[in-house]
Amino acid sequence: MTTRSVLAGAALFATVAVGPASAGTLESRTFHSPALGRDLPAVVFHPDHDGGPLPVLYLLHGYGGNQRDWTNADVLSTADAVFAEPDAVPMLIIMPGVGNSWYVDSMRYGNWDAAIAIDLMAAVDRSYPTDTRRAGRFVAGLSMGGYGALHLAVHHPTRFRAAAALSPAIFEDVDDAAAFPDFQIQFFAGAFGDPLQPAVFNERNVFTPLTSLADRTSGAPTAFYLMTGDDDGFGLWRGTLRFFQAARSAGHAAELRVHDGDHEWRLWRDELAPVLRWIGAVIRADRSAAQ
Repeated sequence: MTTRSVLAGAALFATVAVGPASAGTLESRTFHSPALGRDLPAVVFHPDHDGGPLPVLYLLHGYGGNQRDWTNADVLSTADAVFAEPDAVPMLIIMPGVGNSWYVDSMRYGNWDAAIAIDLMAAVDRSYPTDTRRAGRFVAGLSMGGYGALHLAVHHPTRFRAAAALSPAIFEDVDDAAAFPDFQIQFFAGAFGDPLQPAVFNERNVFTPLTSLADRTSGAPTAFYLMTGDDDGFGLWRGTLRFFQAARSAGHAAELRVHDGDHEWRLWRDELAPVLRWIGAVIRADRSAAQ
């Protein structure tokens, strides 16, 4: 999302130590996207698991990041540790690289909404033994990727069971581009029009679709997990708290975590394990309810 987080990500890349051999594996892949007219890059975490179709988590990077950000943040060792816990639910983790697209369809960057929600998911299902049901698909991300996770979940509710957003760069609908500070307009980087078009931003935004979410899933639940730093230097805790309230008001299950910290990798890295455990709990609860 931010220049500061980009620099933090670069520093993290340079300092992460190589750990001991682990049960899971990381694989660099490309998947063709008709919506983009080209291949999109991704890193895939595959757990050491032979127990049938795997749930899938699409794990999204922030502004200025790429498909390697979460691998630099210890996703391998974190996932191995969580999936080794009693009652854990191992899952395939797909980490796509989308540039600064904000995970939406736009004239500047191409059709990234369709590339992720349609093309990438179909390619992953063809390539790996996945649980292709809605109940087996999840999306999570940080900052711009937190916006992306919520955007994908509320605009494609029949595809995702739940979404987790860490320090998400989310804002309520606006009537005028002047509602955003100049630095935020720069971070949007033309994804919502250049100059920014409020109608385009609102149409892709994450708040209004909450009210019709249950109808669009025929009553099937959608769950949300939100985390923010109370010292977020960009004030993104405001949008996080508002989304939590809006989700609860619309009748959706929503969890909220507020930690002491800024807009920083320390928080996002530490929150990955709780997110994986939360997704596992959602899956176990669904399986129990279906019995």
